[in-house]
Amino acid sequence: MTWMSLPYVFIGGGLGASLRWGLALLFKELNFSLWGSTLLVNCLGTVFYFLSLKSPNSDFTQHLLRFGLFGALTTFSTLSYEVASAVKSGQYGTALAIFFLNIFAGVLIAIGMFR
Repeated sequence: MTWMSLPYVFIGGGLGASLRWGLALLFKELNFSLWGSTLLVNCLGTVFYFLSLKSPNSDFTQHLLRFGLFGALTTFSTLSYEVASAVKSGQYGTALAIFFLNIFAGVLIAIGMFR
């Protein structure tokens, strides 16, 4: 890992953030819950991350994909916000569902793919 890899991270991060935003917008337009888009990107990001581990390590897979694209696509800050918002509005069951679905789905995907 060197500063020479920064352009790869930058490009991948821009793509991942754009995909994240686009999926949230799509969920909003379809009148789906926004936390569903967070669950989707976290699960997809986990699947793609573990698929990328099967590829040879290169600047492309390590920096553009893993750190950039998948790092920007998945989001812990949004997950935290959505759980806190649900708690604040008294939707405790929804808060627990958002939290556990994201965490357990990600871990189960990781376990299944890390073979």
